[in-house]
Amino acid sequence: MSGPPKTPTHLRLVRGNPSKRPINKNEPKPPSGVPPTPKHFDKQGKYWFKRMADELDAIGVMSQLDARALELLVEAYTEYRHHCDTLEVEGYTYRTETQSGDVLIKAHPAAIMKADVWKRLRAMLGEFGMTPASRSKVNAKGPDEVDPLTEFMKARD
Repeated sequence: MSGPPKTPTHLRLVRGNPSKRPINKNEPKPPSGVPPTPKHFDKQGKYWFKRMADELDAIGVMSQLDARALELLVEAYTEYRHHCDTLEVEGYTYRTETQSGDVLIKAHPAAIMKADVWKRLRAMLGEFGMTPASRSKVNAKGPDEVDPLTEFMKARD
Protein backbone atom coordinates (compact mmCIF):
# COMPACT_ATOMS: atom_id res chain seq x y z
CA MET A 1 0.00 0.00 0.00
CA SER A 2 1.28 3.42 -0.89
CA GLY A 3 -1.03 5.41 1.38
CA PRO A 4 -3.44 8.17 0.50
CA PRO A 5 -2.82 10.36 -2.55
CA LYS A 6 -0.81 13.54 -2.08
CA THR A 7 -2.74 16.66 -1.18
CA PRO A 8 -2.61 19.25 -3.97
CA THR A 9 -0.33 22.20 -3.24
CA HIS A 10 -3.11 24.77 -3.29
CA LEU A 11 -5.02 22.82 -0.61
CA ARG A 12 -1.91 22.57 1.55
CA LEU A 13 -1.62 26.36 1.35
CA VAL A 14 -5.25 26.87 2.34
CA ARG A 15 -5.38 24.22 5.08
CA GLY A 16 -1.90 24.75 6.41
CA ASN A 17 1.03 22.41 6.15
CA PRO A 18 0.93 20.14 9.23
CA SER A 19 3.44 17.70 7.77
CA LYS A 20 5.97 20.54 7.35
CA ARG A 21 7.07 19.04 4.04
CA PRO A 22 8.44 21.75 1.77
CA ILE A 23 6.03 23.04 -0.87
CA ASN A 24 7.20 22.49 -4.44
CA LYS A 25 7.88 25.96 -5.85
CA ASN A 26 8.62 24.50 -9.27
CA GLU A 27 5.44 22.49 -9.72
CA PRO A 28 4.99 21.91 -13.47
CA LYS A 29 2.14 23.70 -15.24
CA PRO A 30 1.67 22.01 -18.63
CA PRO A 31 -0.06 24.00 -21.40
CA SER A 32 -3.81 23.54 -21.37
CA GLY A 33 -5.89 22.59 -24.36
CA VAL A 34 -7.08 19.61 -26.33
CA PRO A 35 -4.29 17.39 -27.70
CA PRO A 36 -4.54 16.07 -31.26
CA THR A 37 -6.54 12.87 -31.75
CA PRO A 38 -4.29 9.82 -32.28
CA LYS A 39 -4.27 8.80 -35.95
CA HIS A 40 -4.34 5.06 -35.19
CA PHE A 41 -7.79 5.21 -33.55
CA ASP A 42 -10.74 3.78 -35.43
CA LYS A 43 -13.90 5.89 -35.91
CA GLN A 44 -15.26 5.07 -32.44
CA GLY A 45 -11.92 5.80 -30.73
CA LYS A 46 -11.58 9.14 -32.51
CA TYR A 47 -15.12 10.10 -31.51
CA TRP A 48 -14.59 9.28 -27.83
CA PHE A 49 -11.12 10.88 -27.69
CA LYS A 50 -12.46 14.16 -29.09
CA ARG A 51 -15.58 14.08 -26.92
CA MET A 52 -13.76 13.31 -23.66
CA ALA A 53 -10.97 15.80 -24.41
CA ASP A 54 -13.51 18.55 -25.12
CA GLU A 55 -15.47 17.75 -21.93
CA LEU A 56 -12.30 17.77 -19.82
CA ASP A 57 -11.07 20.97 -21.46
CA ALA A 58 -14.42 22.65 -20.77
CA ILE A 59 -13.98 22.10 -17.02
CA GLY A 60 -10.33 23.14 -17.10
CA VAL A 61 -8.56 19.84 -16.41
CA MET A 62 -7.22 18.95 -19.88
CA SER A 63 -3.63 19.66 -20.86
CA GLN A 64 -1.42 18.79 -23.80
CA LEU A 65 0.57 16.56 -21.45
CA ASP A 66 -2.49 14.37 -20.82
CA ALA A 67 -2.65 13.03 -24.39
CA ARG A 68 -1.21 9.58 -23.61
CA ALA A 69 -3.28 9.15 -20.46
CA LEU A 70 -6.44 10.10 -22.34
CA GLU A 71 -5.46 7.73 -25.15
CA LEU A 72 -5.25 4.87 -22.64
CA LEU A 73 -8.59 5.87 -21.12
CA VAL A 74 -10.29 5.90 -24.53
CA GLU A 75 -8.72 2.54 -25.48
CA ALA A 76 -10.04 1.02 -22.23
CA TYR A 77 -13.47 2.56 -22.78
CA THR A 78 -13.80 1.34 -26.37
CA GLU A 79 -12.62 -2.13 -25.28
CA TYR A 80 -15.27 -2.09 -22.54
CA ARG A 81 -17.98 -1.09 -25.04
CA HIS A 82 -16.83 -3.85 -27.41
CA HIS A 83 -17.22 -6.47 -24.67
CA CYS A 84 -20.68 -5.07 -23.81
CA ASP A 85 -21.75 -5.36 -27.46
CA THR A 86 -20.40 -8.91 -27.72
CA LEU A 87 -22.19 -10.02 -24.56
CA GLU A 88 -25.45 -8.41 -25.68
CA VAL A 89 -25.40 -10.58 -28.81
CA GLU A 90 -23.86 -13.81 -27.46
CA GLY A 91 -24.97 -13.76 -23.82
CA TYR A 92 -22.95 -13.98 -20.61
CA THR A 93 -22.74 -17.80 -20.61
CA TYR A 94 -22.33 -20.67 -23.04
CA ARG A 95 -22.92 -24.42 -22.87
CA THR A 96 -20.23 -27.01 -23.44
CA GLU A 97 -20.03 -30.78 -23.11
CA THR A 98 -17.35 -32.74 -21.29
CA GLN A 99 -15.91 -35.96 -22.73
CA SER A 100 -18.25 -37.92 -20.46
CA GLY A 101 -21.27 -36.14 -21.94
CA ASP A 102 -22.03 -33.81 -19.01
CA VAL A 103 -23.24 -30.34 -19.96
CA LEU A 104 -21.41 -27.42 -18.37
CA ILE A 105 -22.46 -23.79 -18.38
CA LYS A 106 -19.44 -21.50 -18.44
CA ALA A 107 -18.94 -17.75 -18.30
CA HIS A 108 -18.35 -16.15 -21.68
CA PRO A 109 -14.68 -15.06 -22.00
CA ALA A 110 -15.89 -11.53 -22.86
CA ALA A 111 -17.56 -11.32 -19.43
CA ILE A 112 -14.22 -11.91 -17.73
CA MET A 113 -12.46 -9.44 -20.03
CA LYS A 114 -15.21 -6.87 -19.42
CA ALA A 115 -14.75 -7.18 -15.64
CA ASP A 116 -10.98 -6.73 -16.03
CA VAL A 117 -11.23 -3.67 -18.25
CA TRP A 118 -13.85 -2.17 -15.91
CA LYS A 119 -11.29 -2.13 -13.06
CA ARG A 120 -8.76 -0.31 -15.25
CA LEU A 121 -11.40 2.04 -16.61
CA ARG A 122 -12.71 2.96 -13.17
CA ALA A 123 -9.22 3.85 -11.95
CA MET A 124 -8.51 5.93 -15.05
CA LEU A 125 -11.83 7.79 -14.83
CA GLY A 126 -10.85 8.78 -11.29
CA GLU A 127 -7.53 10.17 -12.50
CA PHE A 128 -9.38 12.63 -14.72
CA GLY A 129 -12.06 13.47 -12.14
CA MET A 130 -14.74 11.82 -14.27
CA THR A 131 -16.67 10.20 -11.42
CA PRO A 132 -18.80 12.03 -8.85
CA ALA A 133 -16.49 11.08 -5.96
CA SER A 134 -13.26 11.93 -7.77
CA ARG A 135 -14.63 15.19 -9.18
CA SER A 136 -14.84 16.65 -5.68
CA LYS A 137 -11.07 16.17 -5.35
CA VAL A 138 -10.10 17.87 -8.62
CA ASN A 139 -9.01 21.48 -8.59
CA ALA A 140 -10.12 23.06 -11.84
CA LYS A 141 -9.52 26.74 -12.28
CA GLY A 142 -10.98 28.58 -15.19
CA PRO A 143 -8.82 30.58 -17.62
CA ASP A 144 -9.58 33.91 -15.90
CA GLU A 145 -9.02 32.75 -12.34
CA VAL A 146 -5.89 33.56 -10.40
CA ASP A 147 -3.69 30.67 -9.31
CA PRO A 148 -3.48 30.90 -5.49
CA LEU A 149 -0.11 29.14 -5.40
CA THR A 150 1.42 31.62 -7.85
CA GLU A 151 0.03 34.57 -5.89
CA PHE A 152 1.25 33.08 -2.60
CA MET A 153 4.75 32.51 -3.98
CA LYS A 154 4.89 36.04 -5.44
CA ALA A 155 3.99 37.48 -2.02
CA ARG A 156 6.79 35.49 -0.36
CA ASP A 157 9.55 36.67 -2.72
